[in-house]
Amino acid sequence: MDILKCFSLAAVETFVVARYLGWLINTQVGCILFFAQYLALKYYRIFLYHKYFSPLRHLPGPANNHFFFGQFINLFRANSPTGPYIEWMREHPDAPLIRFLSFANEEIIMPNSVAAYKDVLQTQCYSFRKATFWIRLTKSFAGDGLIVMEFDQHRAHRKVLNSFSISKFRTLEPVLKLKAAEVMELFDQAIAENEDGKTGAVDIIDSISKTTLDIMGIAVLGVDLHSLKNKIDADTEFTFHEAYKIIFAQERLGKALTFINGYIPTRWVPLKANRRFLFATSWLDNCLTDLLRKRCFEIKVAKESGTFKSSGSRDLLTFLAEESMPGGIADGFKESQLVGHLLQFMLGGHETSANAISWSLFIMAKHPEIQSRLREELLNLGDNPQYGDIERLPYLDNFIKESLRLYPTANGINREAAIEVTIEGVKIPKGTHFDMIISALMRNPLIWGDDADEVDPTRFDRLSGEQLSPYAYESFSQGPRICIGKTLAMMEMKVILTELVRNFQILDSKKEFTLENPSLSLRPNGLEIRFQRIAT
Repeated sequence: MDILKCFSLAAVETFVVARYLGWLINTQVGCILFFAQYLALKYYRIFLYHKYFSPLRHLPGPANNHFFFGQFINLFRANSPTGPYIEWMREHPDAPLIRFLSFANEEIIMPNSVAAYKDVLQTQCYSFRKATFWIRLTKSFAGDGLIVMEFDQHRAHRKVLNSFSISKFRTLEPVLKLKAAEVMELFDQAIAENEDGKTGAVDIIDSISKTTLDIMGIAVLGVDLHSLKNKIDADTEFTFHEAYKIIFAQERLGKALTFINGYIPTRWVPLKANRRFLFATSWLDNCLTDLLRKRCFEIKVAKESGTFKSSGSRDLLTFLAEESMPGGIADGFKESQLVGHLLQFMLGGHETSANAISWSLFIMAKHPEIQSRLREELLNLGDNPQYGDIERLPYLDNFIKESLRLYPTANGINREAAIEVTIEGVKIPKGTHFDMIISALMRNPLIWGDDADEVDPTRFDRLSGEQLSPYAYESFSQGPRICIGKTLAMMEMKVILTELVRNFQILDSKKEFTLENPSLSLRPNGLEIRFQRIAT
């Protein structure tokens, strides 16, 4: 946009100079005017605006900014992708809005109050759009699906996907129990391979992500990917698990390239990290495109032969293929959009749930008293509990809410003001980027109390004040863009944790682990959990 403005102004100025001073209109004069104005404008935007002219300059925020990168380098170097934001919240717990600077000193607002979250996510939801940076970043691996759509397009596609999810998720209980049984087999195998034959240990995020990936394979594609049973080696065909591992667990250079790509295209640089990333994302896109085309062809042939029968429990792939046919509710949707929906369901549905389950097990390992109370509640259900009974367990429900409060499924919600808006009495210019860090809100002591950083599932039995607002608890977001997979995520957590807690004692592990950073989710890298079979 700045280039276009400066080019247009330079063209007008060149004409004026030639008209009134008698100069010849030539490329040299135009180029000089263009570059002089463009550099001046950029200098103003990067080095002057945020200090002296911005209407947001009075907002509190960190002071240790780099002269060009703002907090960008500090965020990248942090041990946690949410750590710096939580520190800023603790410095200004009562500030409804916190401002910090990012790449090229771009101003970014971090909402820090329940009222601010409500304004952005509900009251003035359609005054905001997904941030340009965030769209560029996520489209590189998540395609053109729902999470990058806006306004009327988002509403139309969301309506179609809602009609699938509402009827589908409850039918997956047998699948969840099957996959929980496979996890237990993996635990038993680890115990058998250990020298003492009593305890075992696994990399929990790797094991659980395979489990949730298999669940999403059945729900989205109608295919059991058998990720838990497939061991990847040099002779193994490339798999969904390996593709997602490349995307989510990149080396430090790869992570940097992914996030910088949101500002400046970097994927063309001939580096190994780029080649691996592009191969994985291309493989996923091609694989899902081929599956969609094959399913559409099969449905078309069945309709032409009169043998077509629709099933209410069909997977998302079959649902989209059927409904994209002439007369279907998805008729007119582009193929790239349908593939994008598949990509995003597979990506979000398994990665976030895997993180949530892993952190829940981590909490139980650190707090055996919580684990014991959970086990006591679960064992009262009998030998083969059904989800209808599991869903109504109060302490399990509170525990999962508390786990998600401390370790939410996504790090943040990104928005950009589509028009000038007023949030908490502050006028926000059009184009301002909002970085809504969920952990900062859900650890704010002014909302959740002085024990906001402590694990206490019973806090949900005595909520008061702002804690009662749905906008104080943002694990799945709120408003029209609330997570479409919330129901399935809660089912996955409750069913899998039920089976594990009923059959294993979760033990603490002394092995150090790190957090992926930068990352869109709070993903523990190298989190090892020890466990022991409970005698029956």
